[in-house]
Amino acid sequence: MSSPPQTPERAVPPRIRAAARIALYLLLLAASAAALWTAPELVYSNRLESRSLLLLVAPVLLAVFVAGFAAYRFALVRAGQYHAGKAFVQVGFMVLVLALLLPGSLGRFRAASLPRSVDLTRQLGSRDPEARAMAAELVRHRAPADALRYVPALLSLLEDPAAEVRRQARASLVSLAGEDAGGAGPDAPRRWREFWASRGVSAAR
Repeated sequence: MSSPPQTPERAVPPRIRAAARIALYLLLLAASAAALWTAPELVYSNRLESRSLLLLVAPVLLAVFVAGFAAYRFALVRAGQYHAGKAFVQVGFMVLVLALLLPGSLGRFRAASLPRSVDLTRQLGSRDPEARAMAAELVRHRAPADALRYVPALLSLLEDPAAEVRRQARASLVSLAGEDAGGAGPDAPRRWREFWASRGVSAAR
């Protein structure tokens, strides 16, 4: 189906078309630069923790670009200077890209905005048995995704010289596993290691 014939009153002047193309190009370039600048590896290295709003720059710029691109194409189609079908496909593709980018950007924004929990690695390896016991107890109060990284340390603490440390380590492992897979006795550490290995968690620290 052909586009409507061009009329002088509705035609977009070449000067305006050129200015619109330059503006859209600069917007797309800025969105690409912002996306590279706030890449996930930079976000999770804490470099953007105090500036998490920067994570929204790329999707916002892309949204502005898509809106501007759609308006530009609509104006050309209305003036009979561009094919409506091509414009529809192009704008649809831009909207799809935005829909794919936005959830990930918002997820990184929320992650960077949340306060980061204290790393318990040093406390779990402390020379002070009370510090080790307290750290082992704190592990089970962390979110599961965070707590699982301490499983190797907890497995090592199952053979700790201090009874309270061993008790807290076992209690945290039971909490994370949802069952007492290791039980008690001399073979408990081995059973726990086999249990976590079957779930893809290495015992190596």
